[in-house]
Amino acid sequence: MSTTTDPDRGVPVKRLQLDTTTGKLVESPKAALFLRGPIPLDWLGSAAALPGKTLHVGIALWWLHGMAKGKPFKLTQKALQTLNVERDAASAALVRLEDAGLIRVVREPGQRPTVSLVVGGVRDSE
Repeated sequence: MSTTTDPDRGVPVKRLQLDTTTGKLVESPKAALFLRGPIPLDWLGSAAALPGKTLHVGIALWWLHGMAKGKPFKLTQKALQTLNVERDAASAALVRLEDAGLIRVVREPGQRPTVSLVVGGVRDSE
């Protein structure tokens, strides 16, 4: 069995946009990350009252929720790294958020947890 390497892997990728004044392609700045709202303040307050990095994980969950447009989503390592949360702290925080009734979690062996946010006692589906 022979393996071939992808020749494009070593090519750097740049985002370009058209500069309308010069008519040339220029490098596009990377967009800043943001939270998509509205985010219920009572939900954040409940998460903030829980110990450890629970609020950090809650904010990561709202970030992912915004990108998933309200559908159930998987908790990613990038979201945790962005908010400086270790994997074991995230696991503990998910349990605390679930026990507090703020999220629903589906866990499957070998898979990242699938999360749904609970807002006002009802699963949020936007």
